[in-house]
Amino acid sequence: MTSQRLKLRPVEATPAEHQGQRVLRLTDPLRLSEAVLLAPMALVPVLSLLDGRHTFEDIRQQCKSRHGMDVSEEIYLDMVSSLDEAHFLEGDAFASWSASLKDAYLSAPVRPAFLAGKSYDADPTLLRSHIDGFFTGADGPGMPVKNLSSPAKPLRGLVAPHIDFHRGGATFAWAYKSVAEQADADLFVVLGTVHAPTKYIYNLTAKSFETPFGVLETDAGFVEQLSEKLTVNSFQDEFAHRGEHSIEFQAVFLQYLFADARPVQFAPILVGSFHPFVAERRSPRGDAQVETFVAALKETIAAHRQNGGKVCLIASVDFAHVGPQFGDESPVDEARLEGLARADGKSLEAVCGGDAEAFYWSVAEDGDARNVCGLAPVYTMLRVLDDCEGEVLRYSQWPDPNGTVTFSSVALA
Repeated sequence: MTSQRLKLRPVEATPAEHQGQRVLRLTDPLRLSEAVLLAPMALVPVLSLLDGRHTFEDIRQQCKSRHGMDVSEEIYLDMVSSLDEAHFLEGDAFASWSASLKDAYLSAPVRPAFLAGKSYDADPTLLRSHIDGFFTGADGPGMPVKNLSSPAKPLRGLVAPHIDFHRGGATFAWAYKSVAEQADADLFVVLGTVHAPTKYIYNLTAKSFETPFGVLETDAGFVEQLSEKLTVNSFQDEFAHRGEHSIEFQAVFLQYLFADARPVQFAPILVGSFHPFVAERRSPRGDAQVETFVAALKETIAAHRQNGGKVCLIASVDFAHVGPQFGDESPVDEARLEGLARADGKSLEAVCGGDAEAFYWSVAEDGDARNVCGLAPVYTMLRVLDDCEGEVLRYSQWPDPNGTVTFSSVALA
């Protein structure tokens, strides 16, 4: 391998600490590979030169001249072997392996519960007990009372977190108590943040989602009608649904509520980044992709309602991601937490006012300094709902000096 010009795939590299040493935690943002590698900081210069243009000798010479470090062949081969086994290197072997994964997933009739047994219990009894605890715990809202009649102001939209259950459980519970008690929908349209790059902002799938509580059926007809109104192939990045947790977590909660109560379906839509709009200091309003999708989703929902159906939208989002883990220089202190609460409060005020533009600019005005993980889904939901008003059910911060995340639950009627 020393004569090859190896190329590292786009991996997610986050600073971490392991056994008292600073390391880089390498993971696959596409979730093709589930491997997690810890690379010593000393090897960062080597990793940066795995760009498909350098042999081992090239890398060794550059590391000597630029950094005064001598990279041994043994260390290099050991590192490369680990990267290769993790499927983190581009090449024919990776292409063949990833193609087989995609073929298997796309040909499967149902999306498997990718994170069952990893992020949450795969056993339905244990999982139900765990989720019950989110409702009944000290920070929870209490167990929901299932509505037996049509609520006076049915739930039209919901902001729910997509952080892991361990950190966000109570906030999930506040969101889904409102679903249980206020939603009369037979169809839930879930706009989930996608954490992998996609060609198009809005990405569809007609696959139903497996959960430990049974399969949550996708309304394939609704998805097909929506896709026909779009001007691009909205299934071109369908594979991104395979490892994405933002919709999977909502599917789990929907099945928790409704599997034994009443039949519901959903429409899973992964929503990509609005980063280009933020970088160019312009609103998504007027963009062809955004306007076409908003109009198409409105029309498809209207058709569903004309046939007697009822719809509720769910934006699966988190808010701030700050601290060294997310690229900031300084750890998060109390002053920063207070500043985040104020900034998040401004964004949530816009959400509760149903004001998509005010929400967008509350995030974009400073270039998205908070790294809000959910700008596009919330903006899209507010544009589709038009005239709505909301209530913040719970606002939460997970205060970690190295990497703080904030999230919330909001009910929109």
